[in-house]
Amino acid sequence: MNKKENTTPASVGKLIKILDHSAQKYFHNTFKNYSIGHAQIMTLHIIFRNNGISQAELTKRLCLDKASVTSQLNILEKNNYIIRKTSKKDGRLRNIYLTDKSKSIQNSIQNEFSGWSEILLQGFNKKDKDLTFNYLEKMIKNASDKIKEISKDETI
Repeated sequence: MNKKENTTPASVGKLIKILDHSAQKYFHNTFKNYSIGHAQIMTLHIIFRNNGISQAELTKRLCLDKASVTSQLNILEKNNYIIRKTSKKDGRLRNIYLTDKSKSIQNSIQNEFSGWSEILLQGFNKKDKDLTFNYLEKMIKNASDKIKEISKDETI
């Protein structure tokens, strides 16, 4: 008896979710000694690249709601990885700064992020890597455009 071929394409969303879950496991195990979770590591990674970033800008870059970002920042602040200061230019804004504790682990975290990218792109040539990034960026734009269309004011 012939097996009927599955003609249904794989779900892009499911595959992305699997990659996200794998990243969470990888970073959880890699950074378990820092007393912060995967979400805080992702937040800290952005702050490393943008020391002094406003909380509003960080919220945009993380593609999360304000409450989630505030929760993550509270954990990072409690564990002495960041400090928040009111902006001198605009008293309504709070800027986030690295502490000496976070600066001491910065290279380690950045190396692990680079290492994870290398793991994911293992066996890809330069052209395939470039295409992958282009496809992912296009998917993000498509998702963002649709979110804007249906919500009228939110972006991812």
